[in-house]
Amino acid sequence: MISLRNDALSVEIAPLGAELQSVRDSLGRDWLWSGDPAIWAGRSPLLFPVIGKHPGGQVLIDGRRYPIKSHGVARTAVFRVVSQDATSCTLRLTEDEETRSAYPFAFILDMTYRLEGASLAMTARIENPGAAPMPFCFGYHPAFPWQLPDGAGRPHRIHLANGASPGHQRLNADGQRAPDLHPSAFVDGVLTLDHALFAADALIIPEGAGSRCWYGAEGHPGIALAFADLPQLGIWTKPNGPFICIEPWHGLTSPADPDEPLDQREGAITLPPGAERSFTLTATFGVERPV
Repeated sequence: MISLRNDALSVEIAPLGAELQSVRDSLGRDWLWSGDPAIWAGRSPLLFPVIGKHPGGQVLIDGRRYPIKSHGVARTAVFRVVSQDATSCTLRLTEDEETRSAYPFAFILDMTYRLEGASLAMTARIENPGAAPMPFCFGYHPAFPWQLPDGAGRPHRIHLANGASPGHQRLNADGQRAPDLHPSAFVDGVLTLDHALFAADALIIPEGAGSRCWYGAEGHPGIALAFADLPQLGIWTKPNGPFICIEPWHGLTSPADPDEPLDQREGAITLPPGAERSFTLTATFGVERPV
């Protein structure tokens, strides 16, 4: 386990999946879901090069179908540490025989965590070192406690900074995205969390969520998220789960159509040879909702 610390926060990151494991502040408050395996063992997996499940467990790339796990290859791979100091670290994943069987490209995925006061900046840098264009999606999947440390027993809400009330899509029974756009569950940019919202699985927001939000109970410290590089948003929990996942993505989950190639998926990026893209999610912990 990799440990980072400053005066405000201490965090731990696992080399497996380069996954954030804990966030604790100077008052001893825990801000990340504990990963109880009896409920959901994830804590903050990285989603690359796909998001969600595919029809038949296969993704179509360049006319060929490849068997791929839900959310791709990064979350179950071991990253190596390429740099580390007291408040930051960078972990790297590159292709190997196992990743190529699911995703036939050379790639470099560098994941950097950096503490800055009460904020944790998480940046994924994805590079195409190969000779062919490389299609992919990328997403963050952090899970936060529902209820937060100082807001127990009070309604928890997600406030979109842009004040919008975007519609959402749902998953079908097989876990693929259905095309229908449902009326917004937000009211003037505010989503009041209720487990009934997730009886039909995740809320998938294909556009309009903006680039910042706040999660918490009104009048109590919460979590501010900034995600300018990630235009899509997923919101999810297990049935009656004691956590909420707020997931900024670049790209969407697969539709039910098994013949949709990855490079044509909404939000997917095709990276030319030698090119790179970066995606940053910054979480600030223990802050009341910005006015």
